[in-house]
Amino acid sequence: MHNTKPRMLVFSHLCSPDYVTGAEKLLLFMIRELLSSYDCTLVVPGEGMIAGAAREMGVKVSVVPVPLVVSLYLGQPDFEAEIQKAMEGNEWKMLTELLMRSQPDAVLVSTAVHPLPAVAAKSLGIPTVWAIMETMRETEYTTAAAAWMGRHADRIIGISASTLRPFLNAGLADQCTALPPSWQTADLAPESWTVNRASVRRQLGLDHHHVLIGYIASAIYESKGLHHFMEAAIQIARQHQHAQFLIVGNPVDEGYFGSCLDAAKNNGIMDQIRLIRFEERIERIYPAMDIVVIPSLTAEGFGMTALEGMVFGKPVVSYASGGLEEIHRATGNEALAVPTGDAAALAERINQLTANAGLRSSIGERSSGAAASAFGIEGYRERLHQFLAALQAVNPAQHIPMKGSGPAIYIREGTVLRPFASEEAFRQEGYSFEQVRQVPDALVRALPHGEPIGAVPAGRKRRRKVRRLRKLRKNRAASGRSHTRNALRAKRGKPKKTAGRRVRRTSSRQRSRAKGKARAGR
Repeated sequence: MHNTKPRMLVFSHLCSPDYVTGAEKLLLFMIRELLSSYDCTLVVPGEGMIAGAAREMGVKVSVVPVPLVVSLYLGQPDFEAEIQKAMEGNEWKMLTELLMRSQPDAVLVSTAVHPLPAVAAKSLGIPTVWAIMETMRETEYTTAAAAWMGRHADRIIGISASTLRPFLNAGLADQCTALPPSWQTADLAPESWTVNRASVRRQLGLDHHHVLIGYIASAIYESKGLHHFMEAAIQIARQHQHAQFLIVGNPVDEGYFGSCLDAAKNNGIMDQIRLIRFEERIERIYPAMDIVVIPSLTAEGFGMTALEGMVFGKPVVSYASGGLEEIHRATGNEALAVPTGDAAALAERINQLTANAGLRSSIGERSSGAAASAFGIEGYRERLHQFLAALQAVNPAQHIPMKGSGPAIYIREGTVLRPFASEEAFRQEGYSFEQVRQVPDALVRALPHGEPIGAVPAGRKRRRKVRRLRKLRKNRAASGRSHTRNALRAKRGKPKKTAGRRVRRTSSRQRSRAKGKARAGR
């Protein structure tokens, strides 16, 4: 059956072969929900885990190594210069060629560090969605960065109020939509949780009386706050011999990770620490835990780990950073979100839960139901469908004229840019200069150029020239100027030109060749 769904290119900023980040996980979930409305193609910078997962869902995958621009997310003053520099490489040409070749009906770009696909798509008049998965750093340039992003997107999705705040400050409320993540209960295999709890705890050497306090992050580095988790662990381990601590994640900063483990060794609690580098199947890990701790020191875009912990019926203690605070508030768990960086308050909340099994059970059960009410799949789908209806009302702008910094004005036709031959040709096509969009010079250079619009074809030019010469001769003959010329030629001893068949003169080289042949024939 012929596929009549509109086409969407979805750009992921990462595709690690070793682990899946929260942003990648959220993007995969979004793609799966989009498949009922769009024929999606995932574009990744290289082969990795989410590329394989997308193919398993029947999603096509393209690989284009698009460079990232972190200064945009960090709100640094030179973000525009870095974007311009990134557009000078061959990757930019590969990106524009992919867009022209694919001719998508829409483009979705993930994360604030991934501006090039948004710039290219918006410049080409393709309806562009920018999905913001992280909370941008607050600096004096953040509002300017958000405003720049708004100019290069038709719609902006934020996974929390925290991610959308810079855009609202930039006056872009009409472009913004909040779309918090959700989950599919069947994917988490709830029927396996009891078995998985017993199995994993047995592998970790734990009995039923142990309280397992878990820290989980796809990538472990300083701003994820593992050292604060270790500080709390040291305090709690001294009071509760039955407390055990599980660290799950990939340490991308080995020096930092090593210093955290050294703190445990130096305080004599290393025998209470368990390590798992990465576990793709979260339905194996969460059931084994009794408490989930998220001591993130940076403002999280959402905090999917916190939501997952609640879905699995666990009490979640975290810093009130970014989206984490929103999740706790939405589920009635504000008391378990402590001020960011307050390690003593973090340890106190964990300690209270460690000492009270009934409290752990009641909070976990209530949190599970509250999470389903606030972030369940039905609400997610309703918000997504409303957003898609608004997106489909965005008209493609590929037939709107565009120009770089030079005077030439172009129109996009298929896979080429065609310049207008003149201002007259531009106006004859029904355009006005107010309609012209400014696009990067890098885009104009990267795309193939077609025939100018309004230019006279070469054959027609020759015919016009012949007609002009004939008319000129006729006018001269009628005015008598030709007789005057013949008289001057006679005075100089040159033969008079006569009408009739034109005789071709021989050149000096031709005459010398003829003489040579005559001598040879004697």
